[in-house]
Amino acid sequence: MTATWLLNRDIRPATLEGWAWPNSAGNTVWLTETPDGNSKGNGFILAGARWTSADNVWRDGSSGPTCVGTNTMAATHVQLGVVDVRADGMSWRHAVWLRCL
Repeated sequence: MTATWLLNRDIRPATLEGWAWPNSAGNTVWLTETPDGNSKGNGFILAGARWTSADNVWRDGSSGPTCVGTNTMAATHVQLGVVDVRADGMSWRHAVWLRCL
């Protein structure tokens, strides 16, 4: 997944921008088009994704919650770098980097 992207840089992540609504663990988000959450959205796994906030310091994603936090009632304006993952007959989009804006 993320390790594959790190080793195989010819895979270019798609960049998405929107409003991230985290789960209570901070390791997944629901990304919506508007900050009120009343628009279409998609879920993304953040586990292992590198991330940065306004300080522009990149952090290793294996050390816990990201800049989106764990408050399920608060959205954060973000950009995500996502790749398509296929394994064992399943497919999903996985975030490989996150930037809080």
